This record gives sequence, C-alpha cells and structure tokens, in this order.
Amino acid sequence: MQSEFYTRVLLATTSQNIFLTKKEKLRCQNCSKPIPLGKSFVAESEKHKGVCFNCSPFVGYVMLPAGDAAMTRRSKKYSTLCGVVWAWNQRRKRYERKGQLVEPSAIEKAKIECAKDQEVRVQKNKKAAVVRAQQDRLYIAEFARHVRMKYPYCPENREIIIAQHACQKYSGRVGRTADAKEFDAKMIDLAVIAHIRHIETNYDNEFGKGKRKKEIRSSIRPDIDQILKKWKGL
Repeated sequence: MQSEFYTRVLLATTSQNIFLTKKEKLRCQNCSKPIPLGKSFVAESEKHKGVCFNCSPFVGYVMLPAGDAAMTRRSKKYSTLCGVVWAWNQRRKRYERKGQLVEPSAIEKAKIECAKDQEVRVQKNKKAAVVRAQQDRLYIAEFARHVRMKYPYCPENREIIIAQHACQKYSGRVGRTADAKEFDAKMIDLAVIAHIRHIETNYDNEFGKGKRKKEIRSSIRPDIDQILKKWKGL
C-alpha cells in the first residue's frame, strides 16, 4: 500500500524548478561539480540540495519562453516532465519566470492544438483585455482617492499623478504589490514619498556626484518629511 502511494505521488509530480542561480557557487549533489553563477541549478530552491543541468532529467528538453499562456499550459500537458526556469532580477530582488523546459514533441503537439482554436482565443483575449483595462482604471482611481484622503492638502490632481505612476502595470512599483491593492496605509505613504522624492526635491540631480543612493536619500529626508506634514495639514 505504501509503495502504491509513493508511485502515485511520483507520477503526479511533473514540474521542477530550475534556477539560473544568483549565487557565486553551488555544488551538484550528484557529480559534486560546482555550479557557477548564472548556470542551471535544478532544485526546489537555491537553499535546497539540487543537481546541475547535466545530471538532471532535462537534458534534451527544449526551452519554451514565457508569454504565451496557451502554449505554456498545453506543452506542459504533453510533456513527461516540465522544468520551470527562474532567473534572478537584481533590480527587483526576486526570481522571475523565464519559461519552461519541455519535450520537443510536446511543443509540436501544443502548436497544433493552439492553431485549431487560435481565432477563438484571440477574441477571448481581446474581451479579457478590455475588462482588465477597466479594472485597472478603477483601481488607479481608488488608489488616488486613498492618497487624497490621507494627504488632503496635496496639490490639485497630484493624487492622480501619484496613483498613475505607482500603479503602472508591469513596473514592479509599490502600487502593484498585494498590500497596495488592499490600500494599505504604508503602501500609500511609500507611493507619496517616492513622488515627492523625484518631483519636489533635487534627488535625481544628486547622482553622479560621488554620493551613494543611501546618502542622497538621507540628505533629502527632512525636505520630504516637511512636505508630508504640509500635505497632511499638520
């Protein structure tokens, strides 16, 4: 009975993370060779034990870049294994999905299936895009309302500019975080502070003068705090 249980679990586990590691050196648990910075490390995470690509079952698999949801979903369905590839984004300080490794035959089958209902999916995606755009406009308007509520004395229409910048799609800015979408007070503050830093101070002009970012931010913090109090009416 126990053997049958583990067999079912193994068959159900078809996905595996593959990290283009951000660490200087990792070591393969199979061949003991070092895995240099930026090379494939097959494991649950960089903190777990794993193997190099050559010791993984993904040799001979093909990389399918991220971006086409239908191809991603269908190629995974037809592949025995699926290696989800993650690369470190230094600016955002997080791993981001770059695509997946699947069997070549899986990609061919997925292409055939996608070709059959391409027009239907195009129309469906257009309708979905309209809905998302409307939802995004409502979200930005609500974010702006919360800015105005917390900073009632900020200049006219400035709350709209702050919201549009902070909530720009795919920007990775504070307005796209989960907490911001709940209109968390701290997220509202961060969005306003970022706006003041770039628009109301000489922050951007201080770069290239031998100063570090932390030093520049520290030097303008009193100016930011003064403007925050003014906008709050304190």
